[in-house]
Amino acid sequence: MLKSIKKRKFFAVMALAVVMLFSSCSAKEDDKPPTAPVLTVKEVRSDMVSLAWSESYDDSGIDEYKLYRNGSVLAAVDDTEYDDRDVAPGEQYEYYVIAYDKAGNKSSKSVRQTVKIDAEPIEAKATPESTPEPDQPARPSQPEGTRDMNRLAKSTVRLYVLDDDFICIGIGSGTIMNEQGYILTNYHCVGDEYGLYNSEGYVAIALTDDVRAIAQPQYIAQFRGGDPALDLAVVQITEDLNGNRVSAADLKLTPVKLGNSDDLNIGDEINILGYPGVGGDTITFTAGKVSGFVDENYDNEVDWIKTDAIFSHGNSGGTAINGKGEMIGVPTQKLIGEDVDIMFLLKPINQAVQILEAAYAQTGLPDVPSRPGPSNVTEGTIDIYGFIVDAFTLEPIEGAMFVIMRAGVTLEQFINDPQDSMIQFYAETDADGFFYCYDIPVGNSYAVLVGANGYSPIGENDAIYISPYETEDWYLGSIYLERK
Repeated sequence: MLKSIKKRKFFAVMALAVVMLFSSCSAKEDDKPPTAPVLTVKEVRSDMVSLAWSESYDDSGIDEYKLYRNGSVLAAVDDTEYDDRDVAPGEQYEYYVIAYDKAGNKSSKSVRQTVKIDAEPIEAKATPESTPEPDQPARPSQPEGTRDMNRLAKSTVRLYVLDDDFICIGIGSGTIMNEQGYILTNYHCVGDEYGLYNSEGYVAIALTDDVRAIAQPQYIAQFRGGDPALDLAVVQITEDLNGNRVSAADLKLTPVKLGNSDDLNIGDEINILGYPGVGGDTITFTAGKVSGFVDENYDNEVDWIKTDAIFSHGNSGGTAINGKGEMIGVPTQKLIGEDVDIMFLLKPINQAVQILEAAYAQTGLPDVPSRPGPSNVTEGTIDIYGFIVDAFTLEPIEGAMFVIMRAGVTLEQFINDPQDSMIQFYAETDADGFFYCYDIPVGNSYAVLVGANGYSPIGENDAIYISPYETEDWYLGSIYLERK
């Protein structure tokens, strides 16, 4: 407990974290680097390597990305995609990306990607032998299957989890399924085994109108059905934030196009869109491949799609699309192994078909699951534990701190007048990066501060909400810190 920690050591460590975390809010020059982008290879041809990377986050905004090839700058762009057309068959290239913010700070290098160009001649492009019929419009010059990522992003929403007091207790993502405002998400974004977080099934929704703009809540949606066992749910936009009823059809929404998840094979392209907490308040894109499939009950039906496409907390319920721009899954789980190895799991879209059809068929308000009454509330505590690791190397960070403020105490209050009485629990990681927090009271929302010497800290108010019905201890998995 905190009493066992010498106050001198405690306040020295906390002062370091406060200075690191909030230096950008002072009059001093911004020296906080952006988050590192995640680089993926979209396509390799004999005449081109197509690359994409996730958007980096920075308080002052990203100025540009520099793409390196074999250690030298290949291009400086403000986009998150680049096609390297200066390649030769038989050659091998190594790529990585660095993000620069407007103050000139640079991120860590992205994961390096090595590409070997097949030693095959470039196929000659066939000359069209016919022209479109006179009464038919000419087809677009884009090749078949080309994805418009900006349009696909408009199908992805940010979802704000609400309690009965309409206080935001969590963040998730969702996907617009039709023009009537039906949105597919994970069930754990709207409720748990006890029922819905908001007894009327309400959540707040932010539409993605501009991939560079901060997502702000605009509408209220209501639960229309779901299956906790499948971890899938459907909500529908019903009103604006002032309680005025809206017709979703008038919003000119951009529904996603559904694909067939049974058609996927290992190595197929996977693209993820959503709102992970580590990505800030703008939409985030990551990409990867299908890594495999999981049949949990051995009934010859795929229960999970494994992928190396990275996503994190807040991505839940978002959009997973194939190379044709069709939705084939829902980002749902991130598994952390004993050796801090990571696997990402998608719910196949085919599992959502019956849930969607049942939601569409409703003629009245849904049967909203209710939570247990006050007599079932647990007056108790739980333990919270996890690991803190280096975001680039995934190596454990020894001596990192995980601090939980007391309920009702914000990080700003702690900055203005730091007192040990404001701390619910202070934990330091061991040589394995492991931390453990004991006896955290349930039924509260807590601010959390995570930091280590030489790393950019993470701090967030209302970072943890523990339901009053919670009885199981929480394993947070790995928390990733980036070097300054």
